[in-house]
Amino acid sequence: MTTVKQHKRSYANYLGSLGGTPEEPKNTVAPSITGTAQVGGTLTSNGGTWTGRPTPNLSRVWSAGGVVIVGATGLTYDPIVGDIGKTITVSVTGYSHEGRVTVTSIATTAVIGAE
Repeated sequence: MTTVKQHKRSYANYLGSLGGTPEEPKNTVAPSITGTAQVGGTLTSNGGTWTGRPTPNLSRVWSAGGVVIVGATGLTYDPIVGDIGKTITVSVTGYSHEGRVTVTSIATTAVIGAE
């Protein structure tokens, strides 16, 4: 036989389970991009360092020449011919039920054609 016990959790216990008072996301180290800004190359995003309670989730969006690249939301981005001459950035959003903050990386050099 299985017995199920219900417990009422006080607000203080709830806060303790979160590790303290809830805090909105905060970026402490900006996102960055590594890789080759070249057609045929791959750029990889580092989401940076984030704090907050609860720990923030992260989402990304890549941009070329300041314009969001539709559908480019992954950890990596492979520049295309249409990106030649444009710089690439990645914007990382840290979010939780306490809020959301978006920080954008420093831009790459201008994308060049394939060798």
